Amino acid sequence: MRKLPLLSCLCIYLLKGASANDRTTLNEYEQAISQLNQISDTYEKKFIYSADDIENNLKIPAYDPVKKQFKQKRHHQLQPPPQLTGEVIPLLEAAASKNNSKALITLGDLYLFGNYSLPTDYQRAKAYYERAVEVWPDAHAYFMLGFIHSTGLFGEFPIDQKRASLFYQVSAENGDMNALQVVAYRHLKGVGVPSNCELALPYYSKLSKMGYDQVQNSVPKIDYNIRISDFNGGLFGEKLSETSSSVELPSRMYADIRAQIEEHKINANDRGLVSYYYNGLEYLKGDYFNEKDLPRAFREFQKCASLGEELYEAREYQNADGLDRFFLSSCQVNLGRMYLEGLSAKEDPLRARYLFETSLKVKVTAEALNYLGFIEEHGLVGGANITKAIEYYSAAAKKKGGIASKNLAKLFMKINATDFVESNENSALIYKHMLQAAFHGSTEALYHVGTFFESGLSQLVEPNEKVTCAKTTLYYREYMKRLTSFYAPHLKYAFEELASGNFKNALVGYSIAAEQGFEQAQVSTAYLLYQLQPLYSTEETKTFTLDRVNLAVQYLERASKQKNIDATILLGDMFMGQDNHAQIEPDYARAFNYYRIAADLHSSHGAFKLAEMYEYGLGPENHSVDYFLAKKYYDQSLQYKEKSDLDRLSSHLKSAYSSAHINWALLRLRFKLLFNSGGASTHMDEQSVGWFSVLKSLGTKTASGQQAASETEALNKADAHHYGTSYETEFVENYDIGDYLVISLTFMFFLFFFVQNIIRQVRRMRNGNQERRNEPEEVREGARWNGNQFHFRRGNFEFHFFAI
Repeated sequence: MRKLPLLSCLCIYLLKGASANDRTTLNEYEQAISQLNQISDTYEKKFIYSADDIENNLKIPAYDPVKKQFKQKRHHQLQPPPQLTGEVIPLLEAAASKNNSKALITLGDLYLFGNYSLPTDYQRAKAYYERAVEVWPDAHAYFMLGFIHSTGLFGEFPIDQKRASLFYQVSAENGDMNALQVVAYRHLKGVGVPSNCELALPYYSKLSKMGYDQVQNSVPKIDYNIRISDFNGGLFGEKLSETSSSVELPSRMYADIRAQIEEHKINANDRGLVSYYYNGLEYLKGDYFNEKDLPRAFREFQKCASLGEELYEAREYQNADGLDRFFLSSCQVNLGRMYLEGLSAKEDPLRARYLFETSLKVKVTAEALNYLGFIEEHGLVGGANITKAIEYYSAAAKKKGGIASKNLAKLFMKINATDFVESNENSALIYKHMLQAAFHGSTEALYHVGTFFESGLSQLVEPNEKVTCAKTTLYYREYMKRLTSFYAPHLKYAFEELASGNFKNALVGYSIAAEQGFEQAQVSTAYLLYQLQPLYSTEETKTFTLDRVNLAVQYLERASKQKNIDATILLGDMFMGQDNHAQIEPDYARAFNYYRIAADLHSSHGAFKLAEMYEYGLGPENHSVDYFLAKKYYDQSLQYKEKSDLDRLSSHLKSAYSSAHINWALLRLRFKLLFNSGGASTHMDEQSVGWFSVLKSLGTKTASGQQAASETEALNKADAHHYGTSYETEFVENYDIGDYLVISLTFMFFLFFFVQNIIRQVRRMRNGNQERRNEPEEVREGARWNGNQFHFRRGNFEFHFFAI
């Protein structure tokens, strides 16, 4: 159970800047807000999911287009507090009747976001927002109207992107941060307006400055910018999805790591260090279901550090092994940081310095060196010592400490400080270390590098480096993605609604972030609107309205443009007509394009699907079959699959799907080529005229020069296929004949040997195996290999395998 903040994180406006209403109206609004605060303090929301049961168990119920609700069990639907419906809403309606714009907006937010289990009413919400902007040009009301017109609220209203862009623009000009993000993204990607990076850049620059001013010294918060489909392993499940997961559940992840490490530890003290460290880290970070618990984190790190002192301090930590050094040093650094920053402990820089210095005796880390540099720079223990600070920061930077590199660059900015960093004599060092910091993971450094690109410092330091608008916005956008707790607080609202089973409300929260350009939210929105149907399921088959499917396609396309491979392949599958419930007219040309995009991103699935389309003549405008290009992409699919398996193995992830389907497709293709020799001869050496040579040469590697020529030919042919033009050496065969021949002959081949073997076994049984009695034992039993024939015999069972 979890308490809710006052309304949603982005909706409500409190008593700041009263409108020109009379005092009675203002009192009604004040009374309503006061009671909403009371409800917020006492209202508790029940989660139906937890960290232990949401993985591979997130079930999105079917949507009822008549009731306009997800089909849910009654116990999932809570009733709003009587105080809300009996007192707060009447007070707000009374104030709204006297044209109090804030009351109108608050009512609109309540009915659109469904806070405190209030049933949503999108029609009323829209009407309240429209009345609000008639009274006062409120930025938030204009933003919500833009959102309503852009999404149509998932089938409730007609979609009107032109009006949406207009409302978003008005809201952005009035300073609404949510609208600024939407307008910036629309200009960048050309949503509802022509794509123009130069128009988007000033918005991203302004937004980044807003975030930098607000969160520079704040404690990092939990990042709710996730794809909810990743709780089920991704859009295609755990084994088939190729996009890396966005979900992090420390409690589960650390438990698995602890188990793996403790399996190889014998000493109970060693296990204690591991447990204390991961327990402390779990409480320090928190997750989607558990808030941070700094006091408990402090106690765990303290236990860890104390145990380390007890075990190893007497011998100056010389007798600690490598693994223990890592965990003990990490505990000391985290405990020192909590003393330094006053996290659940009184600020004590002296104690913090002692812990950092002790940590260096155990294991030299970039984190300890960075914190010691920070203490020296700011003179937290004794006077400031810039020289020592630079030494510590430089040592940490050499160990790839991103934060240390950032601190070093900022320190150089303070030395010989000028109004503009470009005129600082240390500008080259500043740029070098800040760029290095961004590369090694410093969030703040991303903002600074973006400003360096925009101000021209990068051109001044490295004249040969090309700085583009796209490159600058990339840094600003990445900076914003890492600070979603500030830029998109509605993601937390969306997740809490999802975990509570309020899927309709969760959809609103995720779609707002999707409008702002967050790729993970775009996938989450699409997943709530449309889900793939399993081949076999005991649950009710879902149906989807065309409006919601079209909206899902829209957000999947936006995610695809941000290089989400799974979204790209899913779009291809949908336009191939693989799901009859999607109500999408098959469009092979669009499916072909999506698969080709995925293949260009080194997707094994994308290359495989593209190969299938070439094999069966689907997708290209001239609908021609091309076995040569089919084999090229099947080979690519196999290569990408092998690389993916290696990546998963190095990341200690579970094994993915088998590559048997790719190998079978290549074998099938070879048989087709065998029975379509006229087409095959186009790409084979003229001397290879026999069927065995043709079959064998298809699987062999050509010389490097021939390979380059064939690849060039393949690309030219691919373009010809795609645009429907002709190609001189192109062949067109009826692939159905090859299919039937392959299936029929393969069946007859195995049937012949199967019947022959059965007859042989029956004869032996009748004769009592007399013919085998005189055979040597080693001949009667066992296995033999003879060239391309494998022979296995055991008792009355005999098996032959012939390799071509």
